[in-house]
Amino acid sequence: MSPSGSGEGASAPAVAAGPDGTEPDSPEPGAAGSDRTEPVAAESEAAEPDGTEPDAAGASAPSPAGPATLADVARRAGVSVATASFVLSGRSGGKPSGSPETQSRVRAAAEELGYVPNRNARAMRTGRSDSIVLALGSVEDPWGISLAQEVCARALPGGQSTLILADERWYEFLSGASHDCSFITSVDHTPDAADQVRQLARGGGGIVAFSERVAPEGFDVVRSTALPAVADAYRRLRGRHERVAFLSLPGPALSRRPYGPSRLWAYRDAAAAAGDPVEHLLRVPGDGSRREALRECIDWLQGPQRPEAVICSTGYLALALQAAAWQVGLRVPEDLEIISIGDVPEESQFLEPVSYYGVRDVFSRMAEIIVHRAQVRRDEPGALHEFAWEFFPGETTLPD
Repeated sequence: MSPSGSGEGASAPAVAAGPDGTEPDSPEPGAAGSDRTEPVAAESEAAEPDGTEPDAAGASAPSPAGPATLADVARRAGVSVATASFVLSGRSGGKPSGSPETQSRVRAAAEELGYVPNRNARAMRTGRSDSIVLALGSVEDPWGISLAQEVCARALPGGQSTLILADERWYEFLSGASHDCSFITSVDHTPDAADQVRQLARGGGGIVAFSERVAPEGFDVVRSTALPAVADAYRRLRGRHERVAFLSLPGPALSRRPYGPSRLWAYRDAAAAAGDPVEHLLRVPGDGSRREALRECIDWLQGPQRPEAVICSTGYLALALQAAAWQVGLRVPEDLEIISIGDVPEESQFLEPVSYYGVRDVFSRMAEIIVHRAQVRRDEPGALHEFAWEFFPGETTLPD
């Protein structure tokens, strides 16, 4: 697994609202001429077999010009507001939302009218926002993009959208917003981050923290340490080469061990255990971008101290080094062996498959935890999910 932050590096009126986000504003619910109806509490009214209710068609007069309301959709479809709400919410809580014909009619009416639910009002009423936030810290790493794609594919059928937070201001952002679940990757990097996660969890909304230190306390924790993988990669390459270099993201100081887990420092520890110097064997691209990484790798491979074996702290750095080797005419793995610490999504690879350490089925497993917390387990106690790393040989390393 390789999150890019993995150690390198005007208030709304106080009125009741329906599950779709509509708010009652007529003095007498259901009166002629109103464009809104009362909050959905009529589930016990007798319904016809097709999901309509006896007074549905004449519930209220058409809305004036403006955005379509749920009442407009229900009137156009010939169903009750309750039925329209259940159909359009995507989650009926196990209650019937009408026959397939009724559901089709409601969705067609919503599309014809251009109906858009008021998410803010719905969140006030239900405590749900139909959104999931992935606080990844960056969009440079294919790892994060692949995770986002998997979460989106699972969440969207349930009516939830997926948002990416591409900086490290996750605490400030999440403190001022309501989301069904937030996935936070950089919990171990600062001393106060763990307490900030706990505060967010107490404020409501699901949390999944990626952490090697924090215990689940009303939120889920995914624990998956890469540090043993760095040591194993070093031993694997050291068995064939006198020197093993390391390509790292910018971040941790070389002179002082950082607060959180660091793949770079795990490499230094492995080299020290073997009695090897690390001078001239560390390479850190200037700004951490993929373009800068490629330029840096080309310069490195054309320089006087060209490496023969390199451990890369993330998948996208391994891809940059592989592309640089191809551009300068080096054979991989004969002239240069490459190992990534972190999964390298297949769709991000353009050359031969990269050898890497990672977690099997990591994106589907992570997405399942995140979406499940958002949709089902929001108010349940937190759980600890431990992922084991293993080596996946590709074509950028020689046979052992």
